[in-house]
Amino acid sequence: PVFPTPLQALIAVPNHAALPAGARILDAGCGAGDGLKAIRLAYPGAQCIGLEFSRPLCWLARLRCPWAKVRCAAIWLDDWSAYDMVYLFQRPETMPRAVAKAQAEMKAGSWLVSLEFEARDLQPTAVVEASAGRPVWLYQWPSTAKML
Repeated sequence: PVFPTPLQALIAVPNHAALPAGARILDAGCGAGDGLKAIRLAYPGAQCIGLEFSRPLCWLARLRCPWAKVRCAAIWLDDWSAYDMVYLFQRPETMPRAVAKAQAEMKAGSWLVSLEFEARDLQPTAVVEASAGRPVWLYQWPSTAKML
């Protein structure tokens, strides 16, 4: 299924997750490029990288986002250690896998950002509203586990 990111969804994220110009931001599962467009609007000086498993969607994202580097690849096989931020708009059932991958690979100071779906095992650094009822969860690495 395709879940496009609304263009304005990440506009408030830089208020909580400052990144230097030239930061590398991954849209993990970029679909047709909507998330890449939202990232570019929020972080105009960043290097935008998209990964998409579907070849037709990957091709479409390349066409719609010629300023981004888009690769046809599985997000679970890519190494996330090179990125300053990893953006996800996944499904609730894939969030535990994303958290495990982030814990294994993300560098100190980097950010995991998820539209709508919370990483339930982590304590968020911030939560902002993308639009009414649509939270954006921000986790800075190293993230801490929630206390039960």
